[in-house]
Amino acid sequence: MSEHLEEPQKVARARRRLARPGTTQSLQHIRAVFCEPARLQIVRALSEEELSVGDLAAAIGRRVQATSQHLRVLRQLGVVERERRGRKIYYRLRPNIVVTQLQGIISTVEETVAEAG
Repeated sequence: MSEHLEEPQKVARARRRLARPGTTQSLQHIRAVFCEPARLQIVRALSEEELSVGDLAAAIGRRVQATSQHLRVLRQLGVVERERRGRKIYYRLRPNIVVTQLQGIISTVEETVAEAG
């Protein structure tokens, strides 16, 4: 680039911030949850207690098969974990920093909407 930089040191610091691969990956995980309404509903539904796949599907108004597909993605992202009990599989939010951040963002949005409404 041959453009004139007014503050090249600031530009260099900004580029280093952009190049952090861990940050980019974490943001992609968050986007994968928030940009898919069904996944966001699943996170909200599981925020206080675990649910079986069937109960979770009923809570979010989706078919069990579709809900299972979203749960698979959320497991891969490290957002939910499952436990088999007999014939049923129960899902809960996985305790980690990404889930804590997701819940914080959701709470902030819900509080803002409640205050505005």
